[in-house]
Parts: sequence; C-alpha cells; structure tokens
Amino acid sequence: MIDDRTRISTCRVTPYDLPLKHPWTTSRGSLSRRRGWLVFMTTDDGVAGCGECAPLAQAGTEREGVAHESLQHWAGRIAGMRLSKLWQLLDDESIGPAVRCALEGAVLDVAARRRREPLARLLSPSAPLVIAVNAAVGAADEGLGSRVAEAVGEGFSVLKIKVGVGSVEDELDSLRACAAKLAPGITMRLDANGAWDMTAARAWMRELEGLPIESVEEPLSVAGPDDLRDLQRGVGWSLAADESLIPLMDLSGPGDLPVRRMVIKPMVVGGVRRSLRLAASAGDREVVVTTTLEAAPGRWLAAHLAAAMDDGLAHGLDTGRWLSADVGSGPQIRRGTCRLASPIPLPPCR
Repeated sequence: MIDDRTRISTCRVTPYDLPLKHPWTTSRGSLSRRRGWLVFMTTDDGVAGCGECAPLAQAGTEREGVAHESLQHWAGRIAGMRLSKLWQLLDDESIGPAVRCALEGAVLDVAARRRREPLARLLSPSAPLVIAVNAAVGAADEGLGSRVAEAVGEGFSVLKIKVGVGSVEDELDSLRACAAKLAPGITMRLDANGAWDMTAARAWMRELEGLPIESVEEPLSVAGPDDLRDLQRGVGWSLAADESLIPLMDLSGPGDLPVRRMVIKPMVVGGVRRSLRLAASAGDREVVVTTTLEAAPGRWLAAHLAAAMDDGLAHGLDTGRWLSADVGSGPQIRRGTCRLASPIPLPPCR
C-alpha cells in the first residue's frame, strides 16, 4: 500500500490533555478528560504528516504508560528511515494498537499529501468523499430528551445512545419518551457496552420491540458466539460486536461472526491495515467505523478509513462535540454527514 521510498527526516511526539464538556459515561465507567500524544513526521523534502495515539485501556488498548514508552522508542529510530520501510515494520502484532494506529496514521498522512490525493482514496480509489454520521447523544438519562432534540434539529437521522448505565426502568422510560417524539426515519442505535447477562439481554430485546431501533451494540457481558447468535435470530435489527469483535472472530473464525454488524475502532483494533483486514474477512456483515473520543487527527483518520470501506451506514465520528478544546480542526459534521478534507488539516506542532 505504501511504496514511497522518501526518507523521514524528523519524528516528534507531543502530549495533549483535553477536558470533556460533560463526563462520557458507559457501563465500564466515566471519562472526564482525554489524554494522548500526537506524532509528527517530516520527510526530507519538507512534507509533514500527523498521527494520533489515544490509548484507552478500558476500551481495549494498551495502557498510557506503555504507549508513551513505545512511542518514544519509535521516535528515536524513525529519523532517516524510508516511508516504505517504516510501513513494513509497523505490520507487527507486538506493537500496541494505539501506537500502531498513530504511526500508521502519520505515514498515511504523509503519503497522501505527497500523492496529492485524499487519504481515503489511497486506501480505496472509489471511496466517497461524503459519508453519513450518527449523533453521539450520550447516556439514556434525564438529559437525553434535550440532547436528542438538538441532534435531530441538526439533521441527524441515527442517534447513538449509551444504555446499561442507570436503572432499567429509567433508561427504558427515557428511550420511549424520546422515541415518541421522533419523526419517521429517525432511528436509535443503542450501545450497552457489555452491561447485560443473557437473561437481562433477552428482557431488553423484548422491551425494545416497537421502538425505532437501528442496532444494539455489545449486549452481553460475556459475549459467547452461541448466545449472540441466538439473540440475533430473535430480533429484526442488527446486533453489533465492538469490544468483543476480535475475540469473537478468533473464536468463530473469519466470515462466521454471530452478529450482523462489526464496529471497528482503528485506535483499538490497531490501525488502518488491521481494520481493513477485519472488514475484508467479515463477508456480508455490516461495517461501522467509530472513534474513542480522539482528538482531531484520530477522528480524521477514522473518517477516511470509514469512507474507504463505506457501505452506506452512519459512522461514529461525531464525538468531537464532547471535547471542550481540541488540538486542531477536526471533521465538520453537517446535517448528519461528514465531507472529507484533503489534505487533512495539520495541527500545530507544539
């Protein structure tokens, strides 16, 4: 994919620490700040690119300290290396997923700028330059109604809602109240983050009948293939594997995922190449790309990856609205769509 033999002259790693406007709450805990590192590469002919390392151990990446140590190691050996050689070396499963995502992202950014084409079309020549996006409206709590109304007013037709955080009764009441106000064609994409056992999941599936459900992500705390397959047969919407995706594919084998949809987070999966390989092995399964509250460079990389394997579904790229500050200009979401920037805006190298 990257055969550019241009040499890298410098590689810098700079930290960031960004506050969130509101805590990001899931069944696995709450997050109030997003920390990570930007990786800046410059080639001998002056072309610069950027990648982002945003580890989040609770989502399945390496720990922050491990990521930082690995980034420092790579930054110390990259100068003087050819882009093509670095790309080859990064195809190594021993490198942590967030670190590999950052380094691959920087290489791809440089290569796309040198070719003067969108990064998405470096990955797939027929990639669209406008993709659909869901609204990230947070947990099914007492503030859900106002956040849903705001998202619908902005033109979103798919609403991503976290469940499994509060009481079952309160969450279902919030979902029903919101659903009653939704116009036809607007759907809810629920994410339980593995909050339920099989009994609770079955009960939830029954309660959701009649609501405009687009999909339910990670319904089970222990995601066994047989249980997920049984749950999927019993509902008309897609169940989706996110955190459990790689373990499930290891158990089930390529092409035999027990749910209809795979959710790919490049920061968690380990970069662009592994994301593309997972999607290619999924057969006729639906594919959605989402972020893990990354800063601007990470969201841009996810957006271009989403376009490269787009199947018309809304992708999870609207998380920038949760940040009080950012490192640079991120994807702009308009009327539930994202237009890809080319070249990707380069944040200041601090």
